[in-house]
Amino acid sequence: MFPVKPATAPYGALSRKDARTEFDSLKALEAHVSSSRQSVLAVWTPEQERMVPPEAVGSLLESLRKRFLDLARADWAHARRNSLVFGVLALWSVWAAMSRDIAPLASQKVGLAAFLLLVVGLIPLYEAWKSRRSARALNAENLAEEEREARFEHWMDAQALRVTYVLLFLLLFVGVAQIWVGLKASVDAAGLLKRAGDPSWRYLTAPFLHGNVLHLGLNAAGLWYLGRRTESLMGWPHLLLGFLVAMLAGGVATEHFVPDHPSIGASGGVLGVLGMLLGFELLHQRLVPQSARRRLAAGVLATFAIGLVGYSFIDNAAHAGGLLAGLTYALIVFPRSKSVRRPKANRTDRMLGGLAGVVLTASALWAIWRMVV
Repeated sequence: MFPVKPATAPYGALSRKDARTEFDSLKALEAHVSSSRQSVLAVWTPEQERMVPPEAVGSLLESLRKRFLDLARADWAHARRNSLVFGVLALWSVWAAMSRDIAPLASQKVGLAAFLLLVVGLIPLYEAWKSRRSARALNAENLAEEEREARFEHWMDAQALRVTYVLLFLLLFVGVAQIWVGLKASVDAAGLLKRAGDPSWRYLTAPFLHGNVLHLGLNAAGLWYLGRRTESLMGWPHLLLGFLVAMLAGGVATEHFVPDHPSIGASGGVLGVLGMLLGFELLHQRLVPQSARRRLAAGVLATFAIGLVGYSFIDNAAHAGGLLAGLTYALIVFPRSKSVRRPKANRTDRMLGGLAGVVLTASALWAIWRMVV
């Protein structure tokens, strides 16, 4: 996964876009790792034949600790500022609701402000605190775990993600059509309205619709992060199949538990992909670092917390239905294994995955057709 080091200098560092910085001494490399604003994806020294993650060079321990601490402090400052801004906004929303004799917990504006406070403030604040604590505790022993995670992330970044980008394109394509047509008209045309006599195709079109740009952006970001992991570890057919199964399960769950409100959004499918990954990585623990599995579990807890504060406008039934469907899919399709190799998709997997891709593409196009015709 790592290229052969150049022969022009004994020490050096590799940044994004294959940018290379060369040094004549280890001290200069240490200074670069500890203080450079550039990313440090890999380094080379006279002892290695190829480039390696900086975590693989024990003499860079102190430089890495300083770098991780500086990054954590910057993240902490940014998250603290966001927490202050959105905390004031949340308090103002509570005051505005109470001045109109509206219960704060029943106000969508209060729920949205609390949601933003949690997503862009408190959760990043907690992550920055964890990163700072981890950096301070960095030593030769846990540096090995950091190296494994760095190699894993480097491998992940090198994988082709064609199907993930196709799904993202479908979401954004339908989103543009919604902006052109208008929110209410698009929901009436292709959303899951849950009325007697509604055609069943709405289960397929509603997940491609979104309530606003923030809703679309959050689902797109979640699909990008989770989709690339699923496509890399489980294969593209299971990304498409799992997403389709989860979004249908989310639609059924929301119709049963929340029958009085229309539903739109890809959250059920995205949470299904999260559930798939969680189940798969628990059953194939040698494939991924332990810290990566912990982040997925933390994602589930964060989703629960977000659903709790935003229950007035978040469809928790669709989230839960999709999450459980994805977890069940992984437990059924992928048996427990101690192998370090990824499972390979067979012909049946590719056929079913291709069929799921056709259904998803047709659903997105049908949603646009219903909106514009």
